[in-house]
Amino acid sequence: MDKYIGFDIDSKKAVICVVQKGEKEMYSTIGCDIQSMRKYLKQQKADGSKVHLTFEISGQAGFIYDSLIDCVDTITVSNPSKMTWIYRTAKKNDRIDSRKQAVLLSIGEIPAVHMPSLEVRQWRNMILHRRNLVNKVTEVKNKIRAVLKSQGFTRPIHRGSLWKRVNRTWMSELCGGGVNPASLWQMNLYNFMEQLGLLDGQVKRVTEYLDVYLSKKAGGGLLMSIPGVGPRTAEAVLAYTDDINRFGSSKEYCSYFGLTPRLDESGTSRRLGHISKLGPSVVRWVLYESSWKVVRKSKAMRAFYERVMSNGQAGRKKIAIVAVCRKLLSIMRAMMLTGEMFNEELVSRECGNEQLRKAS
Repeated sequence: MDKYIGFDIDSKKAVICVVQKGEKEMYSTIGCDIQSMRKYLKQQKADGSKVHLTFEISGQAGFIYDSLIDCVDTITVSNPSKMTWIYRTAKKNDRIDSRKQAVLLSIGEIPAVHMPSLEVRQWRNMILHRRNLVNKVTEVKNKIRAVLKSQGFTRPIHRGSLWKRVNRTWMSELCGGGVNPASLWQMNLYNFMEQLGLLDGQVKRVTEYLDVYLSKKAGGGLLMSIPGVGPRTAEAVLAYTDDINRFGSSKEYCSYFGLTPRLDESGTSRRLGHISKLGPSVVRWVLYESSWKVVRKSKAMRAFYERVMSNGQAGRKKIAIVAVCRKLLSIMRAMMLTGEMFNEELVSRECGNEQLRKAS
């Protein structure tokens, strides 16, 4: 006998619904700790039943998945954003939510989330951590510029970047070297400079760790054979792809990263909107940045970009670069499937063939 169990987990409790063919639905409420969940699931298996569990994706979904996997026959982590039609009801509570999950699981209609291994999840977290650190560095640099401008310093005393060593020394001297600043703006500047030094050290440490980790991945060198693709782009694509074989087509792969347009179709009307922007934003961010470099360094991708841009019309630059991002992802998928390095001639031929197909 198969038991289909839906967990609705919050910070204080877990509400459970058990659906079994020919049996009345059963509801329970237990603690949200792992020990309580494991004990409950083992009780459900005690009669020899096959237990199938589902719960919604969350920040602790990976930990729960790893902790309960040995207590059940299958676990399916669901994506609530793809079940919005399920929750369109005038009545909603934890019991109803757990029942809906259990029922959907029993009929095979749960929109499942791919659950990578613990190692891959930690890799993804480190990539996100680095991105957050880089954003904080940018924020602090903008604050330093604002303090300098408020005191009439529109440019550094030495030529070049404001952030090169000689200009950083100059800024430290402006705030008295951190020793008894004479005014509030000097204290602010000193504090911001101190923050910047700390953040730079953290970024450097995380970057070195990620570089070493990427060097052990076979796909890293493969993707970096594309002109303009560096380690940050390669690692983000590899980490969030995890298993390339789970994507049946390039369209499905690009859709996973939110780079396919939204479709609004009714009757004879069919309109393609902006890209969906679903999936990991960090991958879209690095792809967008690296696509500009790819366009500069690869003749084939440059030609593709110019065709989409319609002979350099300024209004189509963003459209064209997003198209390059999508094309770049498709190329990466093909490379990961075949194990072949980037081939400029092959890409040029494929882009040209695609243009001919659209024209016909």
